Amino acid sequence: MRGSHGNTSAVAPDKSSVPLRVRVAEERQAIALAQELIGIVRLDVYPENGAWEVALECGKTDRVLVRVLDAVRRTLAGEPTASALVLLDGRGPHMQGE
Repeated sequence: MRGSHGNTSAVAPDKSSVPLRVRVAEERQAIALAQELIGIVRLDVYPENGAWEVALECGKTDRVLVRVLDAVRRTLAGEPTASALVLLDGRGPHMQGE
């Protein structure tokens, strides 16, 4: 439900159903990351608050998370000023390019 950030329910949302999201500064980075992950997970790419997000609908298993983090690392490789924010349950690690 993009654009709706309020939760009118008294019950907290199930964090396992919250999409894994990766936020990058540029559209080309989002597209490159999406291309790395096509076929592994269902995904959506869209602009969000001046940045670009790749939302991944997948189980958050260790194996999937490692594949996503590796894809982020490859996408940012060679761009020392590039960065990505990986949001697991609405918060997560900030990764820098090398």
